[in-house]
Amino acid sequence: MIQFKPLRASSLPGVILVFSALLFVFADSVLAQRGVTYQQLRAQNAAPGLYLDHNVLLPTEGKTSEVWFNFRFGYDVLNFRQIPSSARTEQMPEDARFQARAELSMQIFKADSSFNPEQPERSNAILTLPWRGTAFSTDFDQTQKATLFLDGSLQTELEPGRYAYQPRITLDGRSVPLRRNIRYFTVPDPSEAFSKTLPVYFIESEERELSATDPNDFKLMNYGRSVLYGQNFSVLFPVPNADKNIRVVVDQLNVQSSDTTFRRNVFSEELDRNSHFLTGSRLSLRQTNDDIPYFRLQPASEGGQHFGYITIPNRKFENSSFRLRIIEDDKIIGERFFRSLWIDIPTSLLNIDVAISMMNIILERDQLRELRRGNEQERIRKFREFWSERDPEPETEYNPLMVEFFRRVDIAFDRFTTPNFAGYTTDQGKALIRNGEPDRVTRRLPAGSPAIEIWVYADREFIFEATSGFGEYRLIASNPR
Repeated sequence: MIQFKPLRASSLPGVILVFSALLFVFADSVLAQRGVTYQQLRAQNAAPGLYLDHNVLLPTEGKTSEVWFNFRFGYDVLNFRQIPSSARTEQMPEDARFQARAELSMQIFKADSSFNPEQPERSNAILTLPWRGTAFSTDFDQTQKATLFLDGSLQTELEPGRYAYQPRITLDGRSVPLRRNIRYFTVPDPSEAFSKTLPVYFIESEERELSATDPNDFKLMNYGRSVLYGQNFSVLFPVPNADKNIRVVVDQLNVQSSDTTFRRNVFSEELDRNSHFLTGSRLSLRQTNDDIPYFRLQPASEGGQHFGYITIPNRKFENSSFRLRIIEDDKIIGERFFRSLWIDIPTSLLNIDVAISMMNIILERDQLRELRRGNEQERIRKFREFWSERDPEPETEYNPLMVEFFRRVDIAFDRFTTPNFAGYTTDQGKALIRNGEPDRVTRRLPAGSPAIEIWVYADREFIFEATSGFGEYRLIASNPR
């Protein structure tokens, strides 16, 4: 029988965000194997957030194409240092106590027969773009957050052709190696722009009144080639012929190494000319200081370029990899691959066996034994069925009850782990996982006796007694109120 009080308003996160880790259903073989411990997963789940992508804007008549390189650094990857009083300047925020510096240089190459991607330093870069940025933090906790970012961008104009680029990142004077060091893009010829694959821009979704007379601003989804798991997003793309039927299709993929195969269609909708079509004279990309970059569509007095704009119901999608296609009649005119990004994914969800083992806190022994039976796919299926039956939001793929439970496991590990015990195995850790954060905590230090800690909830109180000098407590009483 479950003894789990779900979804206390004080503890449920308002925004669910990811980096490279995927839910165990799509994890790599290392994370999917049996025998992995929570502690091993915890170390692998600490990958910092570095996000980088490029956007090519189709040129207006008589212009060359703009190319934007957009990037962001999670605060958890930056090297923050405390600001000495002697180093403070008027340009710093008054409440800033820590700062971190980041540098990025972008080398751009012609991707022709002379370019060697294995040794790009032997090729002649046609352009090098430099950038520097500084992030400030008001307290130490902020410096560790993967959900706070330093945003940046670089922009240039390029003639039509095939290009490669190599980013070099330095944080506080230290070079950062990148797993994918060389990336490619194509600048289309203006006369052939609509005969090639169209650019597809990912936009942060928000309720908006689209105007035909005022400029429309669209905030860029600045997470590299990813979108945020559990959140809807929008796509913006040029439409070559507004008289044709345009359909947006999203397919979920099975990913095996570099191979992607179709799994199932998860979204398909034809654009409505009244609600999904925009007309503008020019689409530009802008960034102010260190804010998130945004697209601006200038209105057209007459004529102008057509754009499609539609919201993708990503809240209903699994944490997986996908392919989005723009289809004109029966012809694919635009395509973009993307994957879910879950920045603060609970550690246990990276491995099915670790996830099931954590449920011993709320399940009887025979229930736990049943979940552990079968091969990996059978265990995953039973795990999903268990939480689906208790999902307070069954219309979405994201299950807040399941996430809250495993998030509490992480909190218990961080807060109550000692040299002798993992935090989720302690009496205090189990109480927090089952009941959430207490409404009030009081401590007593009786003379000549161990310290006492009392957790007060609306309907019950728990009394814990210290058993060592390492912060270990045992439950000595649980009283209804």
